[in-house]
Formats: sequence, C-alpha cells, structure tokens
Amino acid sequence: MSRHRVLAHPQDLHCVVYHLLVLTTYAVAFWIYQNPSRSGITGPWSMTAFVAASSVLLAWISGTDIGINFHNHAHRPIFTSKFLNRWFGRIWTFSGGWPSYFWWHAHVTVHHSNLLHPERDWTLPRRRAGGPFENIFLYMLAHWPWRYARHLWIDFANGPRKRRNTAIRELLIFAALWSIPFWIDVKMALLLWVLPHWLANVLGMGAGMFVQHEGCVEATPARPHGHSNDHLSPVFNATSFNIGYHIEHHEYPNVHWSELPQLHARMRDELIANGASLQHTGYSAAAWRAYAAACTPDFTQ
Repeated sequence: MSRHRVLAHPQDLHCVVYHLLVLTTYAVAFWIYQNPSRSGITGPWSMTAFVAASSVLLAWISGTDIGINFHNHAHRPIFTSKFLNRWFGRIWTFSGGWPSYFWWHAHVTVHHSNLLHPERDWTLPRRRAGGPFENIFLYMLAHWPWRYARHLWIDFANGPRKRRNTAIRELLIFAALWSIPFWIDVKMALLLWVLPHWLANVLGMGAGMFVQHEGCVEATPARPHGHSNDHLSPVFNATSFNIGYHIEHHEYPNVHWSELPQLHARMRDELIANGASLQHTGYSAAAWRAYAAACTPDFTQ
C-alpha cells in the first residue's frame, strides 16, 4: 500500500464517517439536555419523552457502530497507520461501553477462533439439554456485562502477562474516556450515556449474536457451512455494512465487508448444495421470530 494513503480501503471512509456521526449525535443529545428551554423542552414530561426517544435511538446507532462498524475494523485495520488504528479504535468503542481491546479479544480471539465450541466460545448463548440455544431474553440480559466481565477476567488474569498488561492499560484509557459525560452531568450521563450503552449491547448486539448462529452447529465435513446463518435482505445489508453475509464472513474473515456480496454470489451454488441457512430477511425479523418462539410454551421439555 502507498504510504501516502490514510485508509487501507476506500470504502472504509463510510466506517469513519459513521462513527464520527455517532459521536456528534451524542454531543447534540447532551447539548439538548443541558439547554432544555432552547430546545423546546418545557417540563418533566417533555424531558422524559426526549430522554426515552433519545436513549433508544442512541442505542440503535451505538449497537451498529460497535457490533457491525467496529467489527470490520477488528478484522481488517482501516487505516494504514498503526497509530491511527490504535487510537481511533479507542475512541470508537468507548461510545458503546467497550474498551476496544476487550471487544477485539472477545470477538476475534474467542468467537472466531472457537466458533460454536460448547466451552471455549463463551460469547454465544449457552446450550440447553438437547442442543438448542437458551432463551433469547435470558441471553440478552445475562451476556453483557455479566458473562462477558467474568470470562474476560478469567482470560486476562490467567493469560500471558503481555495480554494482562495490555488489558489493564486499555481499561484505564477506556475509563478516562468513558467518564467524560459524568464530569459534565451525572444524571445526564446515566440517562443518555449508560442507558443507551446498556440497550445497545442487550437489544442490539445481544439479539444480533443470537440470530447469527441460532440453530447452527460447529462446522463438519457433512455440514461445512452449518456454523452461521446468512440474512440476505438487500435493505438490511445496504444499511449494515453487509453483516448479513455471515457464513462468508466466518469462512473468509479477511475479505473486506464491501466485497462480501460478490463472495456470496460466487459461493451461492455451493451454499445451497450443502444446505446452508440462507434467510431472506434482516436481523430484526429473525429476532422477532426468536422472541415469539421464546414466548411460546414448549410442552416437550
């Protein structure tokens, strides 16, 4: 790559712009909260409506920013400069409640390296007797931050010293960045910072991880593509950095996100012949099906 290029791939400009817009949106929400009269907020009910709507929308874009947008950076650094990759990563994930190194470790070192292993892939839902995933609501409420915190502690405490030292350093940098809204207004930070991050991880990334691998098994010669589900809605993929091409992504994680549709086209006949799960919806429709199944009594248990 030319040393005069900043981005490793021109399409990654979308990733940078999206994250900067997310940070801008938080700044605007904070400003509105701090200046209610100038924003048309005249009392507790209008403030409640603003906080409720804002926390949901901030959660939506934050979940996308971390679980999908930073996800691409975790596999392929988007800058040609190591310094930019390191520091932009740090200011990328703190607005979603994560130290960048922690998210990278959970996703790349644990999830991708041990995909669907019943013990080592602790990022996914636990298995019930007979093999299916646990209830989606239980997984969404339990995985972040509770299960993640426990497993990350184990991994870093028992791992190599270099990994542990890196984790400590990155946690301290994260804490300094993540605390900024609390220095402005503690109540605002709880309502427009902590709450959106919790919703982003529970409703956004939790549901996404569930439907990406629901009903799947570890890859075998008989089911080489059975580890993931593809979600092929054109609208969903056009607005989600092609995350729906999940089989292709796990099998070729270094393929750039913008090139996954072309990879899918080349693999499609093979995927169909091997019984791959190709769903023509996005994650929202898949999550609603999982919600409905979780609310339906199973009298066979």
